[in-house]
Amino acid sequence: MKLPSPIIGILAAALLLGVLGLARLLVVTVQVPDIEIREIETVIFEEPPPPPPEEPPSDAPPPPPALTEVSEVPDPTRVPIPRADVPMDITLPVETFFSDVPPSPLPQPEIVERRPPPRPAPAPPAPKPAPVRPPPPAPVKSHYNESELDGKPRLLRHGSASFPQALARQGIARGTVTFEVELSSAGAVSIRRVVSTTHPDLVAAARRVASSARFTPPTRRGQPVRAIMRWPITIQK
Repeated sequence: MKLPSPIIGILAAALLLGVLGLARLLVVTVQVPDIEIREIETVIFEEPPPPPPEEPPSDAPPPPPALTEVSEVPDPTRVPIPRADVPMDITLPVETFFSDVPPSPLPQPEIVERRPPPRPAPAPPAPKPAPVRPPPPAPVKSHYNESELDGKPRLLRHGSASFPQALARQGIARGTVTFEVELSSAGAVSIRRVVSTTHPDLVAAARRVASSARFTPPTRRGQPVRAIMRWPITIQK
């Protein structure tokens, strides 16, 4: 059988109230004692008296003896000397001591005679230097090589020549002829001999080139001179 909900709510509320009432009955009551206040008396004590001064112990070592007392202690290592009963008069004169042996003479200081050092012998006079003679002048040459000149002469102009037709027909287009030439002090050219040639037919053409050529004047030590040099001439088609 089912109960309606309002009745269930009433029963639950009644049960809760019963539980709360039972919990209040089970609470233990604690009794708090009453606080008692008492008066406390303050007592002031007097300061104790200072302690008495300490007395030195009876078994302390005696103080060290004074110097006068130490000097009076006899020394066992010394031999006792008897004292004379007659007092000594220290004002009496003392007799002079005499001896048969005469005293030795006092040492005399040794006198060293100082002599002046000997004078050095005069040095012999220095020999006179031999007169310096200037070197003889170099012999004047009529001709100088290219290595003896101040510089290589420079070509100013030269003649012209046509290439030989005989060599051209042979297919030769170039050749060189080397002359030994003489340069005057003005730079004019004079052929001395043929040194070498690639083709004999080129010598005549090379002579025409050298005959009207001119160089700068050859110099030695700044002075114009005559020179001999080799001059290769190349002729081409």
